[in-house]
Amino acid sequence: MPKKRLSDIVFQRISPPDHQKDLTPEDLAEVLVRRLGLKRKESRAKHAQLLLQLVKYRKENIPLELNKISEILTVSQSQTYEELRKWRSLGLIEFVKIPSGVTFVKGYMLTAPTFNRLLDKAESSTKSFFRKTRRIAKDFDDLLMLEFARKERPEKQQKETEKDEPTEEKTIGEEHPEEGQVEEETTKETEEE
Repeated sequence: MPKKRLSDIVFQRISPPDHQKDLTPEDLAEVLVRRLGLKRKESRAKHAQLLLQLVKYRKENIPLELNKISEILTVSQSQTYEELRKWRSLGLIEFVKIPSGVTFVKGYMLTAPTFNRLLDKAESSTKSFFRKTRRIAKDFDDLLMLEFARKERPEKQQKETEKDEPTEEKTIGEEHPEEGQVEEETTKETEEE
């Protein structure tokens, strides 16, 4: 099974038309496919009709063939693959082979009997994606902080050596001869011990 490309997911804030008195399944199907980003911008593809047909055929346990899907979407077969990729990235549909007598019926079916169950699957796949992304982000933050710490450490060491260097270069007894004598005496005492 090919990897799902979750980068294809684009959620949109579309609400049901509350101004209508009686909402139809077609109205809500249109809202659902727009909210999940299955239909983007003003695409010609009729994703709401596809959703209704997929639900109907799922209840009958009949997969939809690609040419039938392209007829429902009213797009070419090559464009149908592109449109189905959006559905597959969310885990809403899958390609199936169902035995039918001697042969198999091949096509696409919804992965769950109801749209609420489909949303559970979509939510699960996006949560999994975000969990993995969170782990990557944590590693990124850790490496970034480590890099900053490494850059700061040489700067601090350099500043400390700059502070220490003037005292090392100072010759004993030049500025304060009395202090220099005291220092010499303490070093002589430590040598004798």
